[in-house]
Amino acid sequence: MAGATVCRTTRRSLLFHKLSLVARTCESRMKGAAMTHVGHSSCRRGFTLLELLVAIAIIGILLSLLLVGIQYSREAMRRTVCQNNLRQIGIALSQYASRIRSYPPVVIWTRRGEPLGRGIVPIGVVDRFTVGIDTPADPDPIHANWVIMLLPFLEEGNLLEQFDVRLPVSHEKNAKARTQNLPVFRCPSDSFNRSDNLFLRGLQVGRTSNSYARGNYGINVGPDDDCVRPGDEEHPCPNGFFAPKDLLTENEQVWGSGLAGVNKSFGPHQVIDGLSQTVIVDELRAGVHALDPRGVWALGQVGSSATARHGRFGDAGRPNHTNSRGEEFMGCTALREAVGSGYLASQGMPCYQPFVREIEINAQAGARSMHPGGVNALMCDGSVHFIANEIDVEAWHALHTRDSQDLVEGVF
Repeated sequence: MAGATVCRTTRRSLLFHKLSLVARTCESRMKGAAMTHVGHSSCRRGFTLLELLVAIAIIGILLSLLLVGIQYSREAMRRTVCQNNLRQIGIALSQYASRIRSYPPVVIWTRRGEPLGRGIVPIGVVDRFTVGIDTPADPDPIHANWVIMLLPFLEEGNLLEQFDVRLPVSHEKNAKARTQNLPVFRCPSDSFNRSDNLFLRGLQVGRTSNSYARGNYGINVGPDDDCVRPGDEEHPCPNGFFAPKDLLTENEQVWGSGLAGVNKSFGPHQVIDGLSQTVIVDELRAGVHALDPRGVWALGQVGSSATARHGRFGDAGRPNHTNSRGEEFMGCTALREAVGSGYLASQGMPCYQPFVREIEINAQAGARSMHPGGVNALMCDGSVHFIANEIDVEAWHALHTRDSQDLVEGVF
């Protein structure tokens, strides 16, 4: 009996021990489960793939908006610099006119008549040096232009001293001066106005040493028609340029309805339309190649430092026009052969190629810029305005005439 009692007691102890182990195990599992639950509830849930993609998209949009804003801000600063340059030029022109009683001519031309024009075109439009036919007996007739004359009033008197204005601008003695970068004539928006993008005058005939620095502003010669007044009975020219003498041998001056001509000047008192209603300087773009004469500050030619025939009569009807006939200058054929017409069109710098290279002339250039949507223009009163590309052609034409009595409203 005693043995049986001991066995029962032992079995009970073992059973109690097993039950205790089970209870402790369950308690431990419950605590683990509870801790696991608490851990899940206190930890943050991770991003799903969809949420991550949405976040990346939002960040991308914000970055693109920031980039656009930075680019817009930079262009706004560049445009402001460009406008300030024009204001400085306007002050210089006003000081020049106060002292000389007129604005400067577009260029000093030192020969009479132009036999190369075959009696059809006047002086000022044929560049003998470019085609390599200037001789010691008949040297390059292109001397100082309006920018060179304006240098003392732009605080560039030291640069003027480097020019020998008694000699053609192409003369080797003027080489250093004409290749100097002129900060006030550089618009920072124009990526082609660089010191390594010089114009090589005469390159198309093998001349490689006659180089010129770039500029971005041109004086207004006039938006007149492509003919010389008064014409004749067969070819009347009521809206053309003036060159009243014999074009072959006696022609000494050429001028239009703008503010400067070849050997011809006008004063503020002759601006009948009003100083605030008349453009005196347009923005220009620098040429895209060494063969491209556009945007050359020291060369007094249309396209280089002057605008002409842009308006109702010309192909360059508005600012930044895309008409392939809009720019007419000597060297267009060689330029198109070198870079291709497609490249010029893609750069917004087309030019007109005549059927015969020998009839190329410097005759037509409009206002251009690399500012989005328009160009800057300097008025005779010294004010500067940004003109939209979509301006009405008639209004654009009227802004470039000094005495048409066509007042323009609602443009500025």
